Amino acid sequence: MHSEFVRRLAVWLVAALIAWGASLWASGELEGNLRGLRLRVLQYVSFEPVRPSRRVGLLGDIVPVAAEADVTAVVLNWSRFPNVLKIASTLCSPSLDGLIAEVFIWNNSPTPISYNDFVGTGCPQSKLRIHNSSANVYFQARFLGCAQATTQYCFIQDDDYLVVPEVVHALRARIHDVPRPHTIHLLPPHEHLTSTLREIRVAGLAPIHTSFAWLGHGAMLHRSEAADFMDLMRSLNASDAELKMADNYYTILSNRPPEIWFDQGVELGGGQPFTVGEAGEDRNNRHILRATEYLTALRRDSGAQYLPYVSRDPEPAETSVARAACRGARCLLETNIALLPGDLEHICTAPSDMLEMAKRNRARLNDDAAQLYLHHPPSHAVDDRAETFFQSFNHAAAGDYLIIDTLRPGEFSSLRMVALVDSGHQAILKASELETSVDGLTWYPRAQSVACTTRQRTKLQRCSFDFFPIPPSDTQVSAPRANDRWRFVRLRLREDQYIPWKIYEIFLEFV
Repeated sequence: MHSEFVRRLAVWLVAALIAWGASLWASGELEGNLRGLRLRVLQYVSFEPVRPSRRVGLLGDIVPVAAEADVTAVVLNWSRFPNVLKIASTLCSPSLDGLIAEVFIWNNSPTPISYNDFVGTGCPQSKLRIHNSSANVYFQARFLGCAQATTQYCFIQDDDYLVVPEVVHALRARIHDVPRPHTIHLLPPHEHLTSTLREIRVAGLAPIHTSFAWLGHGAMLHRSEAADFMDLMRSLNASDAELKMADNYYTILSNRPPEIWFDQGVELGGGQPFTVGEAGEDRNNRHILRATEYLTALRRDSGAQYLPYVSRDPEPAETSVARAACRGARCLLETNIALLPGDLEHICTAPSDMLEMAKRNRARLNDDAAQLYLHHPPSHAVDDRAETFFQSFNHAAAGDYLIIDTLRPGEFSSLRMVALVDSGHQAILKASELETSVDGLTWYPRAQSVACTTRQRTKLQRCSFDFFPIPPSDTQVSAPRANDRWRFVRLRLREDQYIPWKIYEIFLEFV
């Protein structure tokens, strides 16, 4: 049994190295020396920590949330089969054994595939399921595949992105917290911005609160969401063309603003993208508008209250919180730091205003705001790369916070939070305090001072907040538990600053 595990690990590592090399070659980031090459390999596969101090949430330390694997991964194949092999290898990696129960490859291509094509991926035949579709059913395939799963959750993605294992773990841990059927979408910054600008709210007796978000970059959902959505589309007598373009209807018809995360995906490229040029954008927009028409009709029809999937009581507007998946460790970054100007428009008279309202919102953004969102998003503060950074649109304001969610309460002691900043942005950290919480509601102070040292190679400041014990008088009976058990760590700014936030990296580590 041990030798079999080693064999699978070796096969998976080779495939991961191939995927990593292809992604670096495409991006032009291939390193010139062996030491840099080795460090980036270690970062990519999350196989061992690069730093001497051990970070919190490394793959080797993760205990699965569920007693047994309860996620089916559904991957669509069309024109990038080499990418599908790399994706399958990642999903079958030992680090996901306790999470992924089955990898379901839905083949929309007319060229049949079989298990023999996947022998080199490390996927055991018992874990791999292949469906050669008699016709290309486009995006509908992911929902059909998920609805057929026997697990509670599905992870779905297209064949042009690679989602690293720690992000899959984070998605699974987070969705476990949501008490109702739910979907979490991973989006690159440009798609995240589009979804944000398209969020709409319509008041009235049948209120609407929704937006549009793609699923192909990676999404975790309850299996029942896919089944209910397909039942709804059948109840609407959706045309074959509408069913094929199911992604364009999924989030809008839910009448719920989607939970979207800035991603840490690796773009694999290759093949022919589905949405190309003006014709592709026009097709997507037609189906988005058609989805808004369906939603309007559903909300006006009293008999539609018995149909599945559509929320009758849309959620109230959430205080603006941005989320980003961590790379290199399982965690989630949450922040209330403003990423966009405050004059964006979301109230409209009808859902069909979505696209025009998004255009008006985009016109309100100056180039600086758009460039910061696209090139310096929150995900760059947790991407395990000191050469990238997150920068805010506005000056840092009192009450701004950054939360690292470890995604599971644990017994922790002798920890610190570390932030990498340049010398001009230490002032923000020195005006901040550190707090911890088990539930995200009640917070306890853990550090009010920061110590910074200069990293010789990058000249960045490595600033550390060392945790101190919670005084018993502050927590009374709960002090012993609060001292050692928590899930969330919050860095909160106490007073306004006249510079923006600029964080190269932020993480937790054991002392």
